[in-house]
Amino acid sequence: METIEPIMLYYITILITSVILDIALGEPKGILIRIHPVVITGNIAFKLFKPSNKLFGIFLWFISVIPIIITYYLVPRILMIINVVIGIIIYAYFLKLTFSIRLMRDYAKKILRSIELGDLNNARVLTQQIVRRNVWELDMAHLISAVIESLAESFVDGLLSPLFYFALLGLPGALLQRLSNTMDSMVGYRGGWPYEDVGWFSAKVDTALNYIPARLSSIVILIASGLVGLNWRDSVVVAFREHRNVRSVNSGWPMASFAGALGIMLEKIGVYRINDGMPSPDVTRLKLALKLFDVSVIVALVITSALLILRVFFVPLFI
Repeated sequence: METIEPIMLYYITILITSVILDIALGEPKGILIRIHPVVITGNIAFKLFKPSNKLFGIFLWFISVIPIIITYYLVPRILMIINVVIGIIIYAYFLKLTFSIRLMRDYAKKILRSIELGDLNNARVLTQQIVRRNVWELDMAHLISAVIESLAESFVDGLLSPLFYFALLGLPGALLQRLSNTMDSMVGYRGGWPYEDVGWFSAKVDTALNYIPARLSSIVILIASGLVGLNWRDSVVVAFREHRNVRSVNSGWPMASFAGALGIMLEKIGVYRINDGMPSPDVTRLKLALKLFDVSVIVALVITSALLILRVFFVPLFI
């Protein structure tokens, strides 16, 4: 059995390295994007997809996800046998591919900058790249609301959830969450044919995997709100009271927590409204939302480290 100290050293080194790689490099470009596990999984699902039944949807999920998890897990583990340093760097890079701190933050900052410069057209173009609603029909308040909602939602899908499963199950856990989210995006759409039956399993897996992290996010945002000086009490009160306003079982938790902490109403016109009766968001609140996101990331990393220590204490294995 492996001892606890080397395992913890491996994990903490990998976690810190992966965060540094994400902040320094951002998203992969060029040939690296072609070998991104998310891209490969998406390509497999796209090429094999056909209107069919739930059984085919289960097959599609497994054939698109499991071989990629095995491959991207075995490569760094084999490299560790050859050279520990190289193996850890590749392991950390593969972990970095399961989460993103910089991507959504950069989008929000660019949108904020465009609004401050009065370039609303560019702000809408950028916002349209991160939301599905028609941003060209939105006024300024609803445009900013869309950005803050995306920040809050991506905090779970794009960071907290993969790190949560990394803490519990190592790199395979992080890959499982990330690729399950990819499959939900590819085929798990609601609205009937041709996705309803085929995408059923992908949607259920993604919902199940994000269930605990979504609720954990409200605790993280509560702590971050207190550190930033925002309304930490309302962050949790609004989360419990209004998370159901959003159709998604999970997305309402971080969004409602952000709304409560910032003291604003978030609204997708005709779909949901969170913290009704509070002021609509403005540029000042968008700046605070970015600050809240940053501090939430730090808190999430601390909690991930604590979960790693706890898990290794009970299950002293490097996965």
